[in-house]
Amino acid sequence: MAPPSRLKTGLRAVGHIVERRRHPQRFIQVDKAPWDEIYRDGIMAVRHYSLPPGDSIPLNNDRVAVERKRHRIPLLLIPALGIHCWTYDLMPNRSMVLYLMARGYDVYLVDWGKPSQDERGLDLDTYVNRWLPAAVEAVRTHSEAEQVNLMGYCMGGLLSLMYLGGHPENPVRSLITIASPVNFHKSGPFGKAMGLAAIPAMKIHDWFKVRLEPLDDKLFHIPAGLLAFGFKMTNPPGVVQAYMDLIRNLADREYVSEYMTMGQWFNEMVDYPGAVVREVIEKMILANSLARGRIRIGGQSVDFASIKQDLLAFAGTTDGIVSLRAAREIMKLVGSQDKRFEEVPGGHAGVFSGSKAPSHAWRISADWLSTRSD
Repeated sequence: MAPPSRLKTGLRAVGHIVERRRHPQRFIQVDKAPWDEIYRDGIMAVRHYSLPPGDSIPLNNDRVAVERKRHRIPLLLIPALGIHCWTYDLMPNRSMVLYLMARGYDVYLVDWGKPSQDERGLDLDTYVNRWLPAAVEAVRTHSEAEQVNLMGYCMGGLLSLMYLGGHPENPVRSLITIASPVNFHKSGPFGKAMGLAAIPAMKIHDWFKVRLEPLDDKLFHIPAGLLAFGFKMTNPPGVVQAYMDLIRNLADREYVSEYMTMGQWFNEMVDYPGAVVREVIEKMILANSLARGRIRIGGQSVDFASIKQDLLAFAGTTDGIVSLRAAREIMKLVGSQDKRFEEVPGGHAGVFSGSKAPSHAWRISADWLSTRSD
């Protein structure tokens, strides 16, 4: 007969197995920080966050004191495409929006919405030249501030760079990018393969004037399920290892909750609009235009050399999707006098929201922004 302690542990594990199947929402802790919608245009919206009452917030297994000083310049967070905007607000004890508010920042967030097949025609022009300028202006109006700071994750960082490079009169004070690949041909094995494929592809483009633009957007539209599968396949051993760790820790409710919350990010992604995918393939993967610092979005010419804002760029040391080299290239391209590149621990998701992120990317960002927000 099993000892009482082992029996209790086994019963808890069985209980969690049944409960996570029947009531998964009890374990998944996302999008818990309070917010109000201040602007909407179609499926895109802008949120303004509020800090819950209290003198401190939870952070991992500790607490962070809420700073009394409030910074004057608001911070607008720009998510990547293909994921929910609440990745900035995962578990209550690992919420970037809560942390940034506790550090004295007035936090806003762009919600790109959930594009469906009906929105497959959304292109970079919509995001860069229409929605981002509107979001920045909405934040300025709501906060009554003259300037805004930006922080973009992955594609969110690239969209921010293209917005700044194409709208030099923007009211942005500084920019933070996290895991944003400027040189696609230097991003690991995939980047090398694309670099090799780009040579004959661009020759065919030059000789026969073959373009992807005339092709139907639905051919490039990536459904959420396929996107989630592709993301997991970038690290199959990691997926298996995470599941094995879950089995060993099924009796630990907190562990199960963290596993399911992070899994919600990867299991419930959103569609990637076909028009954007087509442009990314043609302009960024094959032509690698961002690596030269120039690209044309809609009718707007984008030049990274015209970006004068202070810049802080992060990359993860174990990121298998965006390599250090791919992200570091931005340092050569922007016209900023004040620019800084940081290598921090974590993979593509971990660098942004992993257990080590608060001590590295979050802390460095909050410290760096403090002199650029008053």
